[in-house]
Amino acid sequence: MKKILLNCTTAVFLLFLAFNQLNAQRAIFVEETYADEEFEMSNMEIPSWDIVTGGPGKDGIPALSDPAFVSSKKDNWLEKDDLVIGLTINGISKAYPVRILNYHEVVNDEFDNKSVAITYSPLCGSAMAYRTEDKHSEWELAVSGLLYNNNALYFDRQTESLWSQVLGRAVSGSVAGAQLELLPTTLTTWEDWKENHPETMLLSKETGFNRNYDLDTYEYYASTDRLMFPINHNDDRLKLKERIIGVEVDGVFKAYPYATLASSDEGYTATEDIVNGQTIKINFNKTANAAYATDADDIALPSASMYWFTWSAFHPETKLYGQPGDEESKLSLSIGMIK
Repeated sequence: MKKILLNCTTAVFLLFLAFNQLNAQRAIFVEETYADEEFEMSNMEIPSWDIVTGGPGKDGIPALSDPAFVSSKKDNWLEKDDLVIGLTINGISKAYPVRILNYHEVVNDEFDNKSVAITYSPLCGSAMAYRTEDKHSEWELAVSGLLYNNNALYFDRQTESLWSQVLGRAVSGSVAGAQLELLPTTLTTWEDWKENHPETMLLSKETGFNRNYDLDTYEYYASTDRLMFPINHNDDRLKLKERIIGVEVDGVFKAYPYATLASSDEGYTATEDIVNGQTIKINFNKTANAAYATDADDIALPSASMYWFTWSAFHPETKLYGQPGDEESKLSLSIGMIK
């Protein structure tokens, strides 16, 4: 019996060594392969062997810089149900059509002379905006053509370091570990955004590139649970492509399924919750199928809308609103009843 146990232990150990050796070889292959694209692959914060190419190479999907805008009153091409990513900073509102972002994924823009990047990864349906400057640095993001967990990896033109869209963080290169500030956004319909922000500016489809922005090339993708590339963590509490809005409060992550938020017959609902001791509200417009987060005083909070598989792959410890074990939501409900 001892001999059998010893043999089993030895076999497991040898498999462990072989697995580590294989990953090390894959890491070397990946780093050498993508070094040809002049990306800075040092100081990797993610497993380099999990990086895959999405097809187009570096700048094969051209990010937009110095974008042009038109007044919402002059818009004559968007349909009322077309999706836009809406962003308001210091009273300035802008809308970025998903029809355009499907072809460019990143828009480098400015609000009050402050640099921001509006990003959309079509494979993940992930809409996120970041401030791309701090006291010491400023980054212009572009599309690398590489993916991690099905999600886009960008690179900055200043250092060629790679950045994760969902994490908002540099994951390789000389600035590895640098964190961008996530901004409050709303993924909603053009009709809904324009109604609530009548003075909004709209990203012009005159981008300088010859693209058919009337064609939604990813329309089919949302209708299937098929993923095009691997993920390193799968959470079956929800369907892979169920849409959620995710928030983070001091290191605690929580997701709110649109399907749960839409369970009410009311067209508009505000769900109060407690996350890591902080009261937040998830506001949901059932007609527009749109959600955004605020604090207890209705001040917009940073949040992100995406498919569940993406959020849970990057945040495997995430809490899930309305699911078993969600004690904070039960506490919030109790507080609401006392009031």
